[in-house]
Formats: sequence, structure tokens, C-alpha cells
Amino acid sequence: MKPSPLPPNCRRCGECCRKGGPALHLDDACLVVSGTLPLASLLTLRRGETVLDNVSGRFETLAAEMVRVRPGPDGHGCPFFREPGECLIHDHRPSECRALFCEDPEELTGMYRKNRLTRQDLTGPGTPLRELVNVHEARCPAGEAIRLALASRGDADAAARLAEMVRFDAAFRELAVSRAAVPPDTLEFSFGRPLETVVAPFRHTPRRRG
Repeated sequence: MKPSPLPPNCRRCGECCRKGGPALHLDDACLVVSGTLPLASLLTLRRGETVLDNVSGRFETLAAEMVRVRPGPDGHGCPFFREPGECLIHDHRPSECRALFCEDPEELTGMYRKNRLTRQDLTGPGTPLRELVNVHEARCPAGEAIRLALASRGDADAAARLAEMVRFDAAFRELAVSRAAVPPDTLEFSFGRPLETVVAPFRHTPRRRG
């Protein structure tokens, strides 16, 4: 009788880490509370945003928000990864990292859309930050901003509404820091990416002549 094959085991080669940080799930809330994953290391991708799904390799529109570990200084890899193959939080890594084995992604594929962590799970009801998040989401919904960006190519009213939304988003972030003492390095967790960044791929840029 042949021995049973060994279960997939991470060799800490860094292949997965170089592609970016994981999305977080409810099981990972304790890592945020403990400070293993500080808020400054997190990024919220909001409902309605179009993002690249790292597992399927396709672009998709998010039906619900996703909190993930933000990219490192290179804009791609996980910020907790150090070459040639060191994870600074390997013993306390998030659930997607524990599930993923680069040569056999089946376990990750089965769980990565389930029980995703949201800002609501990390901010207490009635807290100032929760209220700020709710106000910002009501005034600057990502999906509506993208719709306006697409429409603005031939609709002056849509372009004006989008410009006002982008201005509000930028001013809101400044006030959140100066008036509500939101740490600047946590803005992308609290309010997602700047709206200007979110809509940039969908805006029409007139071609230069000559």
C-alpha cells in the first residue's frame, strides 16, 4: 500500500506574498484587535468598485465591501513580506494565507468569498468613526461614482456631479484628520481609496491632436 500523500505545506517561498496581501475574514478580526494587523496596514475596497480578483484573475465589480491588507511600498506585494522568503507575521498570518498553497489553491478557492470582514465588524456601533464611515458612504458611493465617470464622457451634468463628489471626498478626508483626529495612515481603511483614484480608469481623457 502506498503511503497517503502529505497535505500541502507552505514552503515560505514568497510566491503568493509577492502577488499582494490577502482579503480578511471574520476569523481575522482578532489579528486587528491585537495589533498584529494595524489599521494602517489595511485597505477597504468598497461595494461597487471594480477590482482584479487575485484568485480568478478576472476583473469584477464588488457586490460587498472587502477589507484587505494593503499593498507594500512597491504597490504590489504584501507589506509583511521580506525577501527572499520571510513573512513578518507568519505565526499569526490571516486565514487566506493559511489556506493558500500556491501549488494547490483548492482550499483557498473554497473559502475566499465567505465571511469576509468589513468595516462594520471593526468599528463599534454609535462610535464617531462608524458615523463618519456611514456619512462618507452615503455621499460618496463608489458604484455611483464609477457610473457618473462612465456617463461623463458625453454628459456635462454627470461630469459636474462627479466633480462635486470627488471634491467632497477629498475635503471629507482632510476634515476627518483635522477635526475628528482620524490618523492619516488609516484613511484608506476608514474611507477606502480616494475617489479620484477609484474613478480614474473610467474617466474619458480627450485625445491630443497633432
